Amino acid sequence: MTKTILQISPERKSISKEEIVALKKSSVQLKIFDEQTIAFLESVSKSILNSPALNRIAEMAALGFWLRKANISRFVNENHHLSENKNCFASPLGMVFHICPSNVETMFMYSCAIALLMGNKNVIRVSQRQGSAYLDTLFAVLNEALAKAENRLFREYISLVTYEHDEAINEYFSMKADARVIWGGDETIKTFKKIQTPPRTKDIVFADRISYSLFKSEAYLSLDEKEKSDVASKFYNDSYSFNQKGCSSPQAIFIVGNKTGNKKFEEEFYDHLREVVMKKYDADMYSLASLKLNQLGDDAIEKRISNVYGNDNRIVFAELNENENAGGNCGGGLFYTKSIRGLEELLPYINPKIQTLSYFGLDRNEIDSIIRLTSGKGIDRLVPVGKALDFHYIWDGYNLFDELCVKRYIA
Repeated sequence: MTKTILQISPERKSISKEEIVALKKSSVQLKIFDEQTIAFLESVSKSILNSPALNRIAEMAALGFWLRKANISRFVNENHHLSENKNCFASPLGMVFHICPSNVETMFMYSCAIALLMGNKNVIRVSQRQGSAYLDTLFAVLNEALAKAENRLFREYISLVTYEHDEAINEYFSMKADARVIWGGDETIKTFKKIQTPPRTKDIVFADRISYSLFKSEAYLSLDEKEKSDVASKFYNDSYSFNQKGCSSPQAIFIVGNKTGNKKFEEEFYDHLREVVMKKYDADMYSLASLKLNQLGDDAIEKRISNVYGNDNRIVFAELNENENAGGNCGGGLFYTKSIRGLEELLPYINPKIQTLSYFGLDRNEIDSIIRLTSGKGIDRLVPVGKALDFHYIWDGYNLFDELCVKRYIA
């Protein structure tokens, strides 16, 4: 019986070959959207939401809510084609090797949960650069859940590992995998694409992406002070949770409306966001100041920006020149801004790297207009401000449930 590794420590660098063989050969089988899997994830959810050390952390609380039975049941209903199609029988792929990113520490759980809901066994590589105290608490929660008798079979399905960059280990896991889920961006993808895999091994890759926010200035300015502060708090959660380095964290703010209203929006929104940042953002201000100074210096030399607004190292607005690249900044509270008169002026800034557009103040017709304008050009997700980091099974254009199962035709 394979040993599940959940306590990440220097003493144990990787799962052994013998354990992988056992993982592959185990006779235990879960079905697609198995009730046992849903119950297991629900138990992990309750432990996270009941933990004072975890439920106060926004991204951990979001994970806890995502794993709830009510949420998973909604996913099941939305994907009934996998379980209710009489001509198509869906079954697990087998073993999935997850290469998880270091900049979004909870991503390994989402990736694992999706594959687990498809009945797959999982080897999950967690970056050694992850070292937050709350992540250790999450590992403890998982260990506790797996220690329960009713969850015994999931020890066969989840193996968390960590190791330095090691080509031999990467090759071994890749050769044993029926699918690889490769997070971490372009360079990670290039590294793993060089590794030989069996011809039928499926790769699901997540390249470097950037994201934007779009505000309708008139809608924001019509709010009272409390409502404006609430919007700023939601934007803070989208932006600062991972130091603005999550693929769906906005790097640029587009402001749509007339010139006077857009300018007023920028001033008021900066002040409200600064109030939130002052209360919540705990970071190395000296390092952030240095990063921003270097970034802004490069941007000025390249004539990428025309103006800088803000007097706080925690939050800086830099006005983009026409048709300049709106992504790729240093993060940590540096936002490119662009005032536009209509939604069509957003188009020059859209390209296939754009993942998420979070929006405020748009009606459904305006959202539909953006979808039409950007069709075939970019933007995978349109979500309200405050929802940018909410993980969904449709991500970067993939329906991950569809990708992580085998569909067999029955005539």
